[in-house]
Amino acid sequence: MWFEAPISLAELPREPGVYRMLDANRKVLYVGKARNLRKRVSSYFQRIPDSPRTQAMVQQIRDLTFTVTASEAEALVLEHNLIKQLKPRYNVLMKDSKSYPYILLTDEPYPKLHLYRGNRSLAGEYFGPFPNAGAVHATLHVMQTIFRIRDCENGVFNNRSRPCLQHQIGRCSAPCCDLVSRETYAGQVNEVRVFLKGQDEKLIRAWQVEMQQASDALQFEKAAGLRDRIMALRSVLAGSDQSDLPDNADVIAILRQTTGVLASIGVRRAGRDLGTHNVRIDQAADADDLEILQSLLIARYRDDKPPSEILLTASQADCTVLKHLLRLLHPKGRCEINSPKRGSRAVWLKQTGRSGRQLLSSRNAEDQQPAYEALAELFGLESVPELIAAVDNAHLGGKQTVAAITFAGWQGAQKELYRRYKLDGISAEMDVIEGDDYGAMRAVLTRFFRAIVEDNLPCPDLMLIDGGRGQLAIAMECAHDAGLHDLRLVAVAKGSSRKLGEETLWPGWMQNGTQGIGAALKPGRHSPALLLIARVRDEAHRFAGAYMRKRKKQSMFTSALDGINGIGPAKRTALLKHFGGIEGVKKAGRSQLAQAPGISEQLAERIFISLHK
Repeated sequence: MWFEAPISLAELPREPGVYRMLDANRKVLYVGKARNLRKRVSSYFQRIPDSPRTQAMVQQIRDLTFTVTASEAEALVLEHNLIKQLKPRYNVLMKDSKSYPYILLTDEPYPKLHLYRGNRSLAGEYFGPFPNAGAVHATLHVMQTIFRIRDCENGVFNNRSRPCLQHQIGRCSAPCCDLVSRETYAGQVNEVRVFLKGQDEKLIRAWQVEMQQASDALQFEKAAGLRDRIMALRSVLAGSDQSDLPDNADVIAILRQTTGVLASIGVRRAGRDLGTHNVRIDQAADADDLEILQSLLIARYRDDKPPSEILLTASQADCTVLKHLLRLLHPKGRCEINSPKRGSRAVWLKQTGRSGRQLLSSRNAEDQQPAYEALAELFGLESVPELIAAVDNAHLGGKQTVAAITFAGWQGAQKELYRRYKLDGISAEMDVIEGDDYGAMRAVLTRFFRAIVEDNLPCPDLMLIDGGRGQLAIAMECAHDAGLHDLRLVAVAKGSSRKLGEETLWPGWMQNGTQGIGAALKPGRHSPALLLIARVRDEAHRFAGAYMRKRKKQSMFTSALDGINGIGPAKRTALLKHFGGIEGVKKAGRSQLAQAPGISEQLAERIFISLHK
């Protein structure tokens, strides 16, 4: 039941439930749960809270509402739902809202393996959770190589007449074309099940026995195949055997820096380390570790069964509180929560924390400033650059030519300043000739510099040009024409092997500060300045490639007839059907076009001119 009218503390029931603290505008400040509502809410006002964050919240409370629940567990679920829905100012918020990925082995005559997120309502066996999709894809790749289980959609599987490429490269046994019996395929599926449950040695021993039997029967090709599978599986398992660690466990490290709070979660399932998952936590700067861990455990294990052991840094009292929390979420489950001080468990916890700390450092402005200072020292700049831009062109065999410009500062990527440009199909005057990289560079920089001069787009302190001296000369010419005489331009030429550290840098100015291309620099892969340049350049490459692929995808669903005045979906379909496709329409003359259903002579003239301009 909800009580929206102002109430006194004495009116609160002594039952479990959820309370909401409201300010003068009846905006929710905080959502909490309680085993005893009256006792928990009264505690806020009976003494001055220790936390400055809680003190600030209490000073703003003007009213509260509450819901009585049947149990503390029900209150826990309701609290989590309300926090996700209302996002109160003083609650700890998990930044990562995605559900964790699983591997699903479907329940059907010929099961398939694939990544799955969301409510586990589909029939089949679920293995996980995995820390991220990359860990799932890596595991699927291994299993398809060794066990040759299909991953295609049922629509494709049911309509194949011959084996696909997956079978040809040895990653599927092609049950769609009856190249493997149902019984044999069921055996492959059972091997996958054994592998995902961590029973690797049992699987290898069975293969060794089968290999020996095949060898004794002079079936040397079958024996060789089993030998290769054993070797492949052993190579996957090499280095992953840590028998002193639990088979199923999570390790959680809470990290605090000036940029925020982050939780690094290491995942181990079926005796294998699956990697680390990082969760950013908002509004947690003043929250203690116990409150953060409680919110994290609710978000992570509310729908997913916890592992047999969770390792974290906490006092014994906090571990007891967290165990009680998990028992509320999973009454029938059994999960130990420990805070290791030594041994392999402590080492794993320390390694997970180090991984998260590196991620926080990469986002920390104070940690990025030295790289910018190294950049100024490398090029002999009078001041440390605060804003860097990079330009990159991309195309598919000369078509779908695009360009992208990205920005980065001491705070990291400045995505609100990113720009992307379409460089073909604009107009006859502005089109870039297929494969003309110099022309593409001139086209994009002319438009970019015009935006700086006319539209007040921020001018970078340093701009990276993807290419060599030729591209740099074009960029210098465009900057001069736009009146940007003080803009520092640097060409970044990749080495022959295109590996990090082999780049050659060409500054667009002489050592004495005059115009001209300076001496080449090769700082090497240990230079923090080059690492910064490579990171900004690679981001421009990623952004340009994403736009190019988007245009390619869009072009697959467009026609040369689109955009012609008078041609809608019905007439376009009629034309394509009448002439057997777009090539037939292009080959048709004016009189032939006019004979198509619904096409007048005037419209036929318009179509002919549009297709042959």
